[in-house]
Amino acid sequence: MSGRAELTLKFAYVCVCFMISLVSYRYREKKRDCLFLIAGMAITVVSDFFLVYRDRDYAGFYIFGLAHAAYILRASRNAKKSAAMIVSTYAAGVPLYFTLDPLFATALVYACLFIEDIVTNIYNYRRGIDFPLINRRLTLAGISAFFICDVNVLIFNLPRYVSFPERVSRAAFTAMWVFYLASQLLLSVSGFKYKTKGRV
Repeated sequence: MSGRAELTLKFAYVCVCFMISLVSYRYREKKRDCLFLIAGMAITVVSDFFLVYRDRDYAGFYIFGLAHAAYILRASRNAKKSAAMIVSTYAAGVPLYFTLDPLFATALVYACLFIEDIVTNIYNYRRGIDFPLINRRLTLAGISAFFICDVNVLIFNLPRYVSFPERVSRAAFTAMWVFYLASQLLLSVSGFKYKTKGRV
């Protein structure tokens, strides 16, 4: 299979995960939660389109940040405070474009949003906000797999900037796709209403 065909297959997989999240709305646990989930999955599809088919890292990273913003709002107990934090993160990134390499600035904003996403979801997992444990586990597992994917993206790209073992970089390329695809599947099913004995 050619590299282009493989990327197309992976993009199709992400699209299928988005469709699963759409189906989950009919069998949802909570309306608000599912709407933010669908928003995050939809934004991910758009971001992947720019990264895979247009090779536009700036647009891809910037839009990907919005996906994490959707997941932050999904897990937040205070939507207004979280929204203000997200806007502040993007605003703080504006002057960086004039002082740093634009791609690095974009990646930095993305990283900040991702950290906020992880922290918010860990807090949500521990506090629950009246949400079943299975949904919290699936969501946190998806976000965690997403994080491991991005760590491998960083490792894969290190040879561009520093001397780094090529075999480690190749292994990171495989790992980043494994964890990314896993993250999308876990997130796509995290909004369903499951039969549970309790909500803790």
